[in-house]
Amino acid sequence: MAENAREEAAAGQAACRRCGACCLSGGPALHAADLPLLDRGAIPREHLITVRRGELADNPVAGRVQATRVELVKIAGSGREWRCFYYDEEGKGCRIYGQRPLACEELKCWDTAAILALVEKDVLSRLDIVGADEPLRPLIVAHEDQCPVPDLQRLAARLREIDPAEREALQQLVARDLAFRDRVVRQLGLTLGLELFAFGRPIFQLLAPLGIRAAMTAAGPVLQWPEK
Repeated sequence: MAENAREEAAAGQAACRRCGACCLSGGPALHAADLPLLDRGAIPREHLITVRRGELADNPVAGRVQATRVELVKIAGSGREWRCFYYDEEGKGCRIYGQRPLACEELKCWDTAAILALVEKDVLSRLDIVGADEPLRPLIVAHEDQCPVPDLQRLAARLREIDPAEREALQQLVARDLAFRDRVVRQLGLTLGLELFAFGRPIFQLLAPLGIRAAMTAAGPVLQWPEK
């Protein structure tokens, strides 16, 4: 209903009405053309979040939630609604409008052809952003190798068919991911924002929409699976 109402409101529109609907939907993914914004500090890394390849996300081209085919680095959200970090709700505007990312320049709610053409195309990855001589770079590579995103689409489709051995392996992956993050946060003094840029969301959070919960115990995380 909300999507239909937005489409009807956009009919006949030719300019932005500053309603903020696009900004309230979350921050944009960054593209190669946006790298200079990061290099000059217009958008700090602390305000970014990484969606790793294989995470489940809404794909506007496919019109459904599916596993991402590429890594996405996005402007992080804020508030319970996870609106774009740079959205000024009181002023109904963007706090970095003069230095906004390519996706924001191309987004026209009344004509989505240009923005849809950008989806998962020529996007920035963490390794495009982090320099070869930075201590964070090999840690990103190591985390990706040791704590890969599980096959979430397969898990969602076969949730009640996963055998005990696979459940245990997934629980170990969640524990390994948390231990890796804790070690690096202590080692480099990362803020939460930098952790989410460097490693994306913890794996246990990626499992939650599937109904798999993680209980934190003294012995480590224990996964709680939906009842059959």
